[in-house]
Amino acid sequence: MVWLEPWVPIEGLDWEAQKKREYCAGWEGQLKREVGPRHVLFGKKASLIARRFDRDDALFQLEGLEVAEVHLTWARGMEPDPRWPNAAIFSSLESWSTESMAAQHREWNLD
Repeated sequence: MVWLEPWVPIEGLDWEAQKKREYCAGWEGQLKREVGPRHVLFGKKASLIARRFDRDDALFQLEGLEVAEVHLTWARGMEPDPRWPNAAIFSSLESWSTESMAAQHREWNLD
């Protein structure tokens, strides 16, 4: 997988393993906190695999091949509106790469 800016894979960060685990746990916990029972990600196991550090955007691996690109709100609790946190689910990492990451990379280079 070739990662394009502004996305950064967690595994590629030059951090100690413990720091990576704690960082992932924080983002995964925040996602669980925000997702309500009517949200598309409710009840799904999600593991952080990449971040867009200029925004509160994260890429989570779901069970199976699916991935979810999520914009967290950093609410202190569950979001009452199922549109938040904003999430787009892709059938695979490759699908996300061509359908989302590539377009974001082009926009990133225009700035």
